[in-house]
Amino acid sequence: MWLSIVLMLLGLAFVIAEVFFVSMGLLSVVAGSMVLAAAYTAFQHSPAFGWTIVVLQVVLIPVIVRLAFLVLPKLPFGRQMLLDGPATAPVRGLPDHEELQGRKGMAVTPLRPSGVAVFEGERVSVVAAGAMIPKDTQIVVVQVEGNEVRVRPTGPLPDDEAQESL
Repeated sequence: MWLSIVLMLLGLAFVIAEVFFVSMGLLSVVAGSMVLAAAYTAFQHSPAFGWTIVVLQVVLIPVIVRLAFLVLPKLPFGRQMLLDGPATAPVRGLPDHEELQGRKGMAVTPLRPSGVAVFEGERVSVVAAGAMIPKDTQIVVVQVEGNEVRVRPTGPLPDDEAQESL
């Protein structure tokens, strides 16, 4: 009976040692052998004691492994073994264009219907609210919805002027 308990405790100690020390699996083999030997000797004593040892092993081994991995990064040699995570730069979310509502700017590209416009030196992706807007046309922001900025020309389009003179 005592032999089974001692073998199980030694097996659990070798499980902990496998987490903390690099052994290429040698400590795991020793731990497994001791755990199996503890179960074998416990069943030699009585089936009830054998099943008790097996249930204890099934419960204790995962708990001990989990606790060992929780403790490992807190130990000085554990911090040297583990790598730091990747350094990530803070990422900006979607740009907030609410402040552009009602502002005037210039279409840098033709807006058919989307393109780029400049508002006080800031390039912004915009969408024409209506017909295509040619490049270098004065525009005004009429609606901002999420990251979509809708614009209209401030005056008549060149095509409109040609049709009005007819």
